Amino acid sequence: MKTDAERCAEICASVPGYSDGKHYSFFRQVLSGNAVSLLMLGVYFGRDLAFCCDIARDYPERRFLFSGVDKFTDTPCRDWPGDKVSLSWEQAGYGPAPSRFRAEENILRHKPENVTLALTSSDDCAFLESTTQSFDVVYLDTSHDYQTVKRQLSLISNVCHPRTLICGDDYSDVGTWGVKRAVTEAFSSHSVFEEWIWYANFSLLKT
Repeated sequence: MKTDAERCAEICASVPGYSDGKHYSFFRQVLSGNAVSLLMLGVYFGRDLAFCCDIARDYPERRFLFSGVDKFTDTPCRDWPGDKVSLSWEQAGYGPAPSRFRAEENILRHKPENVTLALTSSDDCAFLESTTQSFDVVYLDTSHDYQTVKRQLSLISNVCHPRTLICGDDYSDVGTWGVKRAVTEAFSSHSVFEEWIWYANFSLLKT
């Protein structure tokens, strides 16, 4: 039987992305509990959702819903440096632009029968404002600038129930990022996994 590290490495080798073993370990801990519905804002090529599908395979008695939202367009993110906002993803040095077709293809290769997958092409905040669904876990991984994270957290109650876990990665304020500041301001307290992935219960979100 393959270890989590081996399973993670296989996915990383075939699915483009920036997540690694600490992300796989975090999702393992989250999904080993009672969470069965997860919303991921920011899909890129689907590596994180592939991680989640791979982990869900170990719990065949449970039914999971994994929803992913991404613009899936070759347009700049709000956290790009000013000298790159007029460039394409390739021109800016960030590799291929997100592709819904390739993301779905990558995720489906790892999706077991007990997972329902829903991908939506949308701006993150537009989705948060319009959806009527609530989720056990909401993971923020779009632009990492302060204003984007702050805006997402101001709308996130639309997709939460009292026990929802809110989380995300890139816990830093370096350069154009402002995740750490936005999270610190938004919650009365929060925790950080391996110094990179932040998480907090919805009940700790300041009103």
